[in-house]
Amino acid sequence: MKITTTFISLLLFFSSQAQNKLTENNSENPCITDVEYAELQKQISENLKHLPQSGYRGASVTLNWPLKPAAGLTDCSYYNIAAYVDHDAAVGPFKDFNCGTNSYDGHRGTDIATWPFNFYKMDNDLVEVIAAADGTIIAVHDGEFDRNCSSNNLTANYVMIQHSDGSTALYWHMKKNSVTQKIVGQTVVAGEKLGVVGSSGSASGPHLHFEVWAGADVSTRIDPFAGNCNSLNQNSWWASQKAAKETGVVRASVHSTDIVLPGCPTTETLNESSIYEMPFQGPGLPAGYAKFYIFIRDEINGMSGTMSILNPDQSTFATWTYTSTADNKIKTFGWSKKLPTVAGTYTFKATYNGVTCSSTFDMTTAAGVSALVSEEKFSVYPNPSSGVITLETAMVGGQVIFFYNILGAKVYEAKITSSKTEINLGNQSGVYFYQLTSPDQQTTTGKIVIR
Repeated sequence: MKITTTFISLLLFFSSQAQNKLTENNSENPCITDVEYAELQKQISENLKHLPQSGYRGASVTLNWPLKPAAGLTDCSYYNIAAYVDHDAAVGPFKDFNCGTNSYDGHRGTDIATWPFNFYKMDNDLVEVIAAADGTIIAVHDGEFDRNCSSNNLTANYVMIQHSDGSTALYWHMKKNSVTQKIVGQTVVAGEKLGVVGSSGSASGPHLHFEVWAGADVSTRIDPFAGNCNSLNQNSWWASQKAAKETGVVRASVHSTDIVLPGCPTTETLNESSIYEMPFQGPGLPAGYAKFYIFIRDEINGMSGTMSILNPDQSTFATWTYTSTADNKIKTFGWSKKLPTVAGTYTFKATYNGVTCSSTFDMTTAAGVSALVSEEKFSVYPNPSSGVITLETAMVGGQVIFFYNILGAKVYEAKITSSKTEINLGNQSGVYFYQLTSPDQQTTTGKIVIR
């Protein structure tokens, strides 16, 4: 079913430059200072004296990506490259491995920033730092403050791993108390969790500074990315090297009102929702409208994207376009769009540079479920739930609880025989309505979300 209507398209622009300040270091604010490198080198040298040294150097390692999304993260992607290794030896100018300028003077590693909502991701442990290759821990540190926003002389939370070929990988800026409990001398395997992306040490926002040395000394540093301007090594060290620019939509989401992007280190307010009960009224929005946001990585001037709201049968409810007016590392845009008025599960889809990202949202009504007519004290929690919920009521005896799915079909029924009852609705995600009926046929109703 296609519905024709008039839409208000309110374009909300956030300066990509302002957002980048949350995630980028620079020549005046390096991830690791020369003093820190010197202290780190002393620590490594001392630690290696106490570790078995067979003298064997195996085949050259290949590196996997050092980050992964945690189980609860559903974004289409979760990062952008804030800075590559600098390959210009002169003081002042800089260039990355691809002969571009995504670096800063003297930078010795790759800064991978979490995005969008970097502090929200950090607070909720949504992006994990993982071992890029098998190896042995030769340095590890935790317990440092992790919400830094500018240059400082504070120590970061970090892990350093030496591989079988003698090369070393450094993982820097991790979240406080997230670093692996393993100690110097213990081994890790590729993909093993080392910690959570944070903003400890000299950092201007949550990101991983990933640095690779061919040996156990910073003077042997390399750039794992192969390219025409890589002055340190000819071949890529990646098992599968990513493109220098990964242009596309990394998140497409629906929100009850505007998102809030405060300055570092305040956590962002998403105001995101996947459930809209009709009639819906979002704060600060026209009646029946919600905010639809896209988050673009490596935006290209002049490139166009297409956004669509799809009906439950995947036909088009609404569609619109967006054309970039500048190149940007990251860009966030939001529109106010009128929501559908028929119950069901809808899809918000965005396509940019051939990359499609989507999310679903539910339009719900209380049809088929009685209105609230009882003032009895009653609660159902947690909400959202994994499927197991607790029901508490001040009145016990003769009550019956019913649960219905979004189509109105009854999925659960039970008599209440205790003031506190545990109910297992299973792990089928979705929106459910409950109805508690008392002996005199008064009812209490509500809804619960299973994720």
